[in-house]
Amino acid sequence: MTDTITVYVNQKPLVLTNNEDLYYAPPAEHYQRYIYCKYKNDDDIRKMLQVCELDQQLQIAMLFAADLKALWKKFEEEFELVMAAGGVVLNENNELLLIYRKEKWDLPKGKADAGETPEQTALREVSEETGLKQLSITKPIQTTYHTYKEDKTRFLKTTHWFEMKGTSKEALVPQAEEKITAIKWVAPADLSTYITATFPTLAALLKHYQS
Repeated sequence: MTDTITVYVNQKPLVLTNNEDLYYAPPAEHYQRYIYCKYKNDDDIRKMLQVCELDQQLQIAMLFAADLKALWKKFEEEFELVMAAGGVVLNENNELLLIYRKEKWDLPKGKADAGETPEQTALREVSEETGLKQLSITKPIQTTYHTYKEDKTRFLKTTHWFEMKGTSKEALVPQAEEKITAIKWVAPADLSTYITATFPTLAALLKHYQS
């Protein structure tokens, strides 16, 4: 396991870590409002979640424990778990496929059906949301985590991302029932405009494809 896991809570990064150097390092200059905590019991997890959910000015939170694997297990116990997968699709011109949904630029993704592997979920969801059929996975990229609430229930969504090959010769068909209103191929040099209008979880992912 890596020495950090970043979970976005109310669009804010909550960093779980066992790296003491990272924990004791002063925050980056652009973080004016932050909170750090050493894990002692499960109440510390709940308090950190509450702060991230309610403090609109908070920019980053960090929770430290020597045993990150054990901390992550305790963290997951606070949520209903949701598994999802999606794709960064590149065409023959090295352009990326972006969708527009709920006033944000996004990547095609969705929840796993029973019995699916992450790869199967990613291919199915990308195809359903964009209309593309000629898709193939080239490599796994990373896994992202974010939380949300429905009524009083907290959900932790784990999304497995895969790089894919597609073709601009296929027609793009936005999936209306998923509130997708636009789809477009974007050149790496033009990504900066879209990164500022997407979710924090995806911004870091898309920055790797900027030229």
